[in-house]
Amino acid sequence: MKVLRWSLGILGAVVLLLALALFIVTQLINPDRYRGELERVVARDTGRPLQIEGHLRLEWYPWLTLRIGAARLGNVAPVRGPDLLSWHSARLPVRLLPLLLHRRVELGTIRIDGAHLHLWRTAAGTGNWQPLLAGAAGGTSSAPPSLGGLVLRDATLQYTAASGVIRLTHWQLRLGAWQPGRPFALATRFRLHAPTLPAGGVPIAFRGRHLDVSSAPLTLAAPHWRLTAANAALSGSGQFTDRNAQPRGTGDLTVRVPSVRALISQLGLKMRLPTNPAALGRLALSGHWSLQGSALRIDPLTAQLDQTTLTGWLAHSGGATALWAFNLNADRINFSHYLPPTRPHAKPLKLPLALLRKLHVRGVLTVQRAQLGTSTLRDARLQVQ
Repeated sequence: MKVLRWSLGILGAVVLLLALALFIVTQLINPDRYRGELERVVARDTGRPLQIEGHLRLEWYPWLTLRIGAARLGNVAPVRGPDLLSWHSARLPVRLLPLLLHRRVELGTIRIDGAHLHLWRTAAGTGNWQPLLAGAAGGTSSAPPSLGGLVLRDATLQYTAASGVIRLTHWQLRLGAWQPGRPFALATRFRLHAPTLPAGGVPIAFRGRHLDVSSAPLTLAAPHWRLTAANAALSGSGQFTDRNAQPRGTGDLTVRVPSVRALISQLGLKMRLPTNPAALGRLALSGHWSLQGSALRIDPLTAQLDQTTLTGWLAHSGGATALWAFNLNADRINFSHYLPPTRPHAKPLKLPLALLRKLHVRGVLTVQRAQLGTSTLRDARLQVQ
């Protein structure tokens, strides 16, 4: 018993001395004195200039934490424009005992407030982020540190290319605890802005549980995920592998849209809507998808739009001369409900035959009961060759 008491006493004294030393270090040492050294280390390892404009602070409880004020990570010459990354403040906590006893880096939840990420792609296809990724891939081969989590608050992302500018605003992200080879959770939401979308953008949210990512080959497993875009909700599961530039994947997909008509408006799509206000209402879709190379197939496929139920399969061959193929069966449909409003003195409808001939489509659509005005067709079969 005396040995046990002595051992516990010594351990308690060591812990107390460590805590006291940490308190003294964090209170007496001014981290701003090392700002220039930190900037030089980051510039050496990334090849990009780091400018810390805010203050550096150290905290010792409950984690040894480095707080960094406003800072900017610049671009590599000759790239011009906004900095690759900037933020208002960042918080980097580290567990001390694993670092001291085992020389193992265990990070807590990193939090970055007001981050602004600017990605550029030149006309030649080169991105301003690629040198940074290449440097990370060619760096040390030691095991990456475990991460207690990552939180982004009020961030923005801007991607600029020859095709236009895409922006994410009001970006919130929460990445759960991550360790190499173990699944993690991810939740994020933002507003998406693009040239074809409304000026206010479109709200997007994603949530995934038990996600797993690995490299060599690149593998992504998402057993539970959910995505919302405007009023559309998508959910499902999937597994994706890219081996020797030959992607393969499989999974299940469910789509729910309470009103297709409202979704068209929310996405800013310019199209003539049917006269019948009940048309283009609720949409429900489910299916099993598979990907091999650039070929995509959904089989089986079940979809319900308004009062019509479709079953069958749909496929896209991919490649330079991509072919759409399908075999679908509809129980009933009233085409009159989907006619656009007629205009006075409008010209008769002409099918764009030249455009239709250029489409690479092959398939069969069978309708058990089709109605147009007062006419009714039964067991109608449309074959596209």
